[in-house]
Amino acid sequence: MKLTIVIIAYNEEKNLPRAIKSVEDLTSEIVVVVDSRTTDKTREIAEKLGAKVFVRKFDIFANQKNFASDNATGDWILSLDADEEVSPMLAKEINSQLSTLNSQVDAFSIPRKNYILGKFIKYTRWQPELDRHVWLWRKSKGRWVGDVHEEVEVDGEVVRLKNPKLHYQYETVSQFLKMMNRYSELEADQRVKKGVKFSFSRMFFEPIYNFLVRYFYRLGFLDGWRGFVLSYLMAVYHLELWIKVWERQNA
Repeated sequence: MKLTIVIIAYNEEKNLPRAIKSVEDLTSEIVVVVDSRTTDKTREIAEKLGAKVFVRKFDIFANQKNFASDNATGDWILSLDADEEVSPMLAKEINSQLSTLNSQVDAFSIPRKNYILGKFIKYTRWQPELDRHVWLWRKSKGRWVGDVHEEVEVDGEVVRLKNPKLHYQYETVSQFLKMMNRYSELEADQRVKKGVKFSFSRMFFEPIYNFLVRYFYRLGFLDGWRGFVLSYLMAVYHLELWIKVWERQNA
């Protein structure tokens, strides 16, 4: 049973070594797909650490990740972002599961711990269980789908793993704002493509609703000032998203 780790990367020279080193005991094959716009030493670092490197022009995340999976030779795929790492306990759990694999199991969902603005965010709708997705699957049974907020669609049984992978993202507010701009562009395009019409009432109420859900219902206040800032910024994200939908429909 061969496992391949797949990673997509754009200017990730700082984070990529941590990601690759965290899976060295899991597999002998690591595939890294580098965005062709990358300007730092991501490619050189990946090659130096023994990864198979491919360069592809980015269009959407699902296509980039499917391209990475298509270039894997393993029977199983573990998808890892360049700013993530596999914890020792998760690595042990994955090895255990794959070595005693039930032939009816085709994928595993994994929770994720998010470190944002320098700290583990326990609430604010970033709880590990709320950020659980399929990231480990039988290559022949799974495929990434979706223009934005992509997911692995699995044709088969999915089993839940207990231990999380670790995600170190957005060390500064500036990085978070760049993410908001990039994702709102992609999501606005997706909504227009699906025929979603601009709604003034949704533009007004969705940001308020999102803030209330994150800060109160999802206990964001327990994350201190970070919980408030993240709840507020995600409210702004939804406002920004609807404005971009309006711009595209009135261009």
